[in-house]
Amino acid sequence: MLKKVMLLMTAVLLCACNGHKNETIKEKTIDKEEPIVTPSYQDENPVIVSLYVDNASGGLDKIGSEMHETWVSKRDIVVFGAVLTNEESLESDYFQNTWKKYAEKYKDNNYKVGWQVSFSLKDGTKIDQMIYKPSDVEDFYDYLELYLYDSANKPIGVWYSHLLDEEMTDETIMTSLKLTAGSKYEEITSPIEVKVFTYDGDDDFDEDGHYRGNSVSVCKVYNG
Repeated sequence: MLKKVMLLMTAVLLCACNGHKNETIKEKTIDKEEPIVTPSYQDENPVIVSLYVDNASGGLDKIGSEMHETWVSKRDIVVFGAVLTNEESLESDYFQNTWKKYAEKYKDNNYKVGWQVSFSLKDGTKIDQMIYKPSDVEDFYDYLELYLYDSANKPIGVWYSHLLDEEMTDETIMTSLKLTAGSKYEEITSPIEVKVFTYDGDDDFDEDGHYRGNSVSVCKVYNG
């Protein structure tokens, strides 16, 4: 009789152990997390933007990927104008009219204009600055002076100065950028890379804050 009782208890314990084991396996299956899939970036920006400089006829010429200008301390190097087109040459007109002519195509889009400037110094320092407001250029003023203008929204025929932070509003458009050689410009050992781009949100920038969209125009400015 005792033997039968012992066999019965052993069977019960085995069943209990098997049941606990199956329950544990079942719990692991239920708790398994699915991997999080981050959707890849898709650039749906339709805006075309190019860099232009004044020509002898009073119009604007689209620039190539590089240009050479003589740098002299405290003197202007070049003034870039951003226009929402890629035509090679634009007829003579006030910049306000030129801007509006091409911006009209994108009037239903809420894209903003941003800039990026990069260059290297003798001591190995690399300047790589994203520009969304005038004060973003203050840290390297001794080497390179940058001035931003809203040439789209100023009255025609009236002189206007460069933008200040306190003047920035939702309607401000940074259409133009002027490069001026700083007092220590000779310490710049590379061309100055200027980039203009249009964007509408944080997804247009990578983890380092750099623009990754296709609505962009770039030029390297060499000394001499």
